[in-house]
Amino acid sequence: MADPDTGGAALSSPGPSSTGLWSRLDGLGLFRPNFFRQTPFRLTLVFLAVYVFAAGMVFGYIYLATSTESRAYGDAAISARLNMYKALDAQSGHAAVVGRILTDDAPEWVFAKGAFDSSGQILAQNMRARMEGRGLPDAVIQQALKTVSASNPTTTINYFSPSANDPQHCCRFQGRVLRLDDSFYIYVAMDMSWADHGFQQEVNAVVGGGLLVIVLGLFAGTLINQEVSRSVQRVTNVLSQVSEGNLKARIAVRESGDEFDALSLRINQTLDRMEKTMGNLKYAGDAIAHDLRSPLSRLRTRIEVSLLEVEKKGGDPVAREALAGALDETDQLLRTFQTVFAISRLQAAGQAPDQKLFSASELAADFGELFEAVAADKGLDFEAEIEPEVRAYGNRDFLAQALANLLDNAIKYTPSGGVTFRLRRTSQAEIEFSVTDTGPGVPEQDRARITERFVRLENSRTLPGVGLGLSMVEAVAIAHGGRFEVAEGPGVYDGKGPGLRTALVLPPVG
Repeated sequence: MADPDTGGAALSSPGPSSTGLWSRLDGLGLFRPNFFRQTPFRLTLVFLAVYVFAAGMVFGYIYLATSTESRAYGDAAISARLNMYKALDAQSGHAAVVGRILTDDAPEWVFAKGAFDSSGQILAQNMRARMEGRGLPDAVIQQALKTVSASNPTTTINYFSPSANDPQHCCRFQGRVLRLDDSFYIYVAMDMSWADHGFQQEVNAVVGGGLLVIVLGLFAGTLINQEVSRSVQRVTNVLSQVSEGNLKARIAVRESGDEFDALSLRINQTLDRMEKTMGNLKYAGDAIAHDLRSPLSRLRTRIEVSLLEVEKKGGDPVAREALAGALDETDQLLRTFQTVFAISRLQAAGQAPDQKLFSASELAADFGELFEAVAADKGLDFEAEIEPEVRAYGNRDFLAQALANLLDNAIKYTPSGGVTFRLRRTSQAEIEFSVTDTGPGVPEQDRARITERFVRLENSRTLPGVGLGLSMVEAVAIAHGGRFEVAEGPGVYDGKGPGLRTALVLPPVG
C-alpha cells in the first residue's frame, strides 16, 4: 500500500510494543520525502561534517605525536641498552654480555634480548625472549645478517610475536641488532604493545564519542528542524490563505521574541495595510457602482420610453436605431454593475450565502440541454457527459451563473469544432464541472490573468463582453471552498485548437 507521506512503498507496520516509538518518530517527520532537503537539517549535517573533519584532524595529530613520541622513547631505551652491552663487551668480553642478558629479566621484562652468531644460531636469550616463541624470527635474523657489516654495525628490526599470556594476541616488538664482531651479534627489542594498546583505547574513545555526538547531533537537528518547520509552516499557511483571497488571515505570534515573531509581526502589519488598501479600493468601486446604478436605471427607463414614443409616432429610423443602441449599451452597463456587486458580495462574505444540498446532475443536465441549442445555432458540436446522482452543497443560483459564464465563454470563443461539458466525481471525491472547447485557447502565460476583473486578451477584444465572466466563476468557486482551473484543451487537430479546458471544482460532500 502506498504511503502518502513517503510517496513510495509503505513501511512495514511496527509491532504493538513499538507503536508509541513509531508514532513519535513519525511525528518528527523523518519519513517525509522533503525532510532531508530542509535547511535546518542540512545545516546540522554540515555542522556534523565539519565536526567529523575537525575531530579526524585532531585525532590524526594526536596519533602522529603519540606514535612519534613512543617510537623515540623506544629508540632511546634500546640504544642505551645496546651501548651498555657494547661497553661491557669491550671491557669483559662476550661471556659477560651473555651473562648479563641471562640475568636482566626481572627489571627488564619489557625487553626481549639475545645474542646469535654469524650462522643465525641463537647463543643466549633472556626469559622474555624465550617466552615469546623463539624470540627473534629466522627471517629477521637472516635479514639483519645481510644488512649489518663492519662499516654499518647496526640495523633496525620490527617483528610480531605471540603473547605468552594470550596466544591469540601478538606483541609488536621494535628493536635493533648490533654487530660486535664477525661471529657475535646482539639484539634488544622493546615490546610496544603498551603504546598500541593506548592508541587503540584512543581510537575506541574517539569512535565512541564521535558516534555519540553524531547521533545526538542528528536528534538535535531533527528537533530544531521540526521547530523551524512549524514556524515556517505558520507563515506559509497564512500566505497561502492570502493568495486565495482571504485578506483577514494573520500569523499567530508566540511572544517568544525570536526572529520568527519579528517576521510574523512585520507580515501582519503588511497584511493590515494591504487589507485596508484593498477595502478602500473595493469600497470606492462599489460606491461608484452603487451611485451610478440608480441614474443608469432612470436613464434606461427614459431611453425605453423615448424609443416607444418614436416607434408609436413612426419617427425617423435613424433616431429609432440610435435609441435602440443606447438602450443596449445601458443594459450592458447595468449587467456589469450587477456582476461587480455579486463578486464584491461573495468576496466580502468569504463564502456563498444560503448553501444547501442539491442535485448537481440535474443542474448540469438543464444547462447541457440549454446550451446544446445555443451551440447548434452557431454550428458547433455539443456533447454533455454527466455522471448521474451527483449531489453538491452550495448556492445553486451562484453556481448556475458560474456554469452559464463558462459555457457562454466556450461557445463565444470557439469558431469551429465543438464544446464538451462534463460533470464527474474526481478520485478525491471532489465534484468537477468542466468545459472543453476546440477554440484558439489561451497562452499559458496569460491564463492567470483571465480571472482578473475587466481583463480581456487581444483575441477577444472584437467580441462583446467586459471581462468579468471568469472573475465571477473564480469568486463563486472560492466562496464554495473550491477552486477554478484553467488548462489547455485537446490540442491542435484538423486545423482546430489547441482549445481551452476550464473547470469549477467543489469540495466533496461530507
